[in-house]
Amino acid sequence: MNKKLFSVRLALTAALLALSAGAMAQEEGDAAEESSIFPVEIYACNFNEGKGNADLDKWVTKWNAWVDTTPEPYSAWTLTPFYFGSEQDFDFIWLGASPDAAALGRAQDDWISQGGGLSAEFEEFAHCSAHGNYATLNIKEPPDDDAPNFVLNFSDCSAEEGKTFDDVYPALKAWSEYRGEHGSAAGMWVMWPAYGGGDADFEFKFVTSYRNYESLGVDYDQYGKEGYKKADELFEGLLDCDEARSYVATQRRDGIPDED
Repeated sequence: MNKKLFSVRLALTAALLALSAGAMAQEEGDAAEESSIFPVEIYACNFNEGKGNADLDKWVTKWNAWVDTTPEPYSAWTLTPFYFGSEQDFDFIWLGASPDAAALGRAQDDWISQGGGLSAEFEEFAHCSAHGNYATLNIKEPPDDDAPNFVLNFSDCSAEEGKTFDDVYPALKAWSEYRGEHGSAAGMWVMWPAYGGGDADFEFKFVTSYRNYESLGVDYDQYGKEGYKKADELFEGLLDCDEARSYVATQRRDGIPDED
C-alpha cells in the first residue's frame, strides 16, 4: 500500500471531522454551493503554571453570564486532546461558531469593545498562541441529541495533484452515505482556513464527531472489516490526508436561537 493511501486509511479509520477568503472560495468550487458555509473560530490555548480546568470552568460561568447580555448567537466548545502527537502542544482548544459570518463578526465586535475585563481574567489562568477562522461546510449531519460531551476528530487533507475540491466533494458525500448505510452515527464537516493560519500545508480539514469513543469504535471496526474497500474505491488517487487528531469536546454554550 503506498504511503499516501495509507495516510487516507489511517485518517478514515480514526473517523475522518467543527478557514485567505478569496482562496477558500476558489477551493470550495461549485460543489460547495449546494450547502451553506458557516464560520468557525478556533483558539489554541495553554494553562498558565499552576492553573487548570477548574479555573477555566469558573471563568466560563462568568463568560456565559456576560454573553447572556449580548444579542448575537454564539456557540462554544472546549476540546481536550485525547489522541495527539507532539505537534499538538496546547492544553485545550476553544471552538466558537455562529450561524453566519456577519453574526460571528458582531459577536467578536462585542467582545472587543465590552469584554476587556473577562479577557484580563482569562489571561490570569491561560494564554492562547493561535487564533484561526475556518469556513465550514457540513457533509453529514450528526445525531440530534443534547450530549454535553462528545468526540471530535480533525485530519488535514489535500486533493491529489490535478484534482480539485469539485472532484473530492462527490467522493466525500458518497463516503458519508456509505457510512450512514452501515450504521455510522458520525457527523462530518469540511473546514477551509480563511484567516490566521499563515502558510497552511493542507487545503482543508476533514472533521468528524461521535457521541463517544464506543461510537467511533463501531466505525473503526466496520472500516477494518470491509469499509476500507469502499474508501479505496472513492479516494485512491484523489485525496491525501494525515492521521486524525482526536479530542473530547465539552459544550460551553448553545447559542442556537429557539424556534418559535
